Amino acid sequence: MWINFLVIFLQFISGSIMYSYILANILKVDLSKVRDGNPGASNLWRAVGWKWGVLALILDYLKGAFPISLFVALGIVKNNYIIALSCLAGILGHAFSPMLNFKGGKAVAVSFGAWSVLTKWEAPTILGTVFTIFTIFKPKGTTVEEDAFRVLIGFLVLLPYVLYKFYLGYHPILLLYVGNLIVILYKHWKDLRNYFNTMF
Repeated sequence: MWINFLVIFLQFISGSIMYSYILANILKVDLSKVRDGNPGASNLWRAVGWKWGVLALILDYLKGAFPISLFVALGIVKNNYIIALSCLAGILGHAFSPMLNFKGGKAVAVSFGAWSVLTKWEAPTILGTVFTIFTIFKPKGTTVEEDAFRVLIGFLVLLPYVLYKFYLGYHPILLLYVGNLIVILYKHWKDLRNYFNTMF
């Protein structure tokens, strides 16, 4: 039992390491003054260019997948509910990082990492496809509000896949989906409210 709590705790700690914030500090950039002030890879990309942005994205992705994927690969964790809870803990660690007084980031890239562990790239492929299609229709950049809408659409499109897997008996997937969606909505609600206010 204790090993399960330890794995969940370690995944939370991994998620709470704010790589974009650390890189920004090294580069003498104040992310709180960039765009919406989110301490994430997107704002680092905009502030200092794509090379640092890609590095931050990769690190945010990886922290969503490690160390839980290592524990699974080594057979230390086999229970899918514990895996789902660990993945969610990593997302929560990023969204409410103790490193930033529990404010954290919007938890998009770290979610990709978490879903990679639980669904072997299936869910990230769906989310990535939605994001790519959205980018095709908005090739000249997006606003913060449009980014939030894109994330919302991605998770809505992901729902039929989650329900299908749940129907097949893979019940832990719904735990991660509901928890992740709540975090995503909480972290983006102001942007989504502004988006819908301008639309209607």
